[in-house]
Amino acid sequence: MEIPDSIATLRRQQARWVCAGTLAAATTLYAASPFFTLWSITSAIRTHDMGSLNTCLKWESVRNGLKTQAVDSLLGPQHADDELPEFGASFASSAVSNAIDEEVRPDKLGMLVDHLLPHEQPSAPQTLFGLMRHVHMHFTHPGVFEASVIMPGHENETPLRLQMRIHAFQWKIHRVDLPAPRHDPLVEASAGPVPQPLTQP
Repeated sequence: MEIPDSIATLRRQQARWVCAGTLAAATTLYAASPFFTLWSITSAIRTHDMGSLNTCLKWESVRNGLKTQAVDSLLGPQHADDELPEFGASFASSAVSNAIDEEVRPDKLGMLVDHLLPHEQPSAPQTLFGLMRHVHMHFTHPGVFEASVIMPGHENETPLRLQMRIHAFQWKIHRVDLPAPRHDPLVEASAGPVPQPLTQP
């Protein structure tokens, strides 16, 4: 039996609409998924559910990022008159690496969270929504999502920044940038003559 052209055209249109709807739904779910993950992370922190929080962390990547931050903060810019720069940097890097390997572990996650997040004050937000609305969130890449928030007691420092990436179809915290002192912008000075004010003749 031959299908009339009008019915065949209608079926093709319906198939296109189904494909377009499926793609739109999948895109929406993907775009919303890191927000739900961040909501779950925030909920786990506030309820001190370290088991759930642990599943959201890519530990090796987090440790490597913390090591880089700690070494950069400790050593600072290298001085030209440093007699043993390589030895000093190597020693510091090893010490920092060993300390982070020892302290940044799943079994010490609760202590780490308690150290980073002070106990709530009466004026602090008391709901998940109140906490989440202070977080700045955005995609930096289709597979990379970042969230940053100014931590209580660290208002004059850089925000706490979390970077999440997809691992085995699940968003996980890949990097944590801890609050650090802000660097004041450099003030440029000119050695030329000081301009004189214009005077009327």
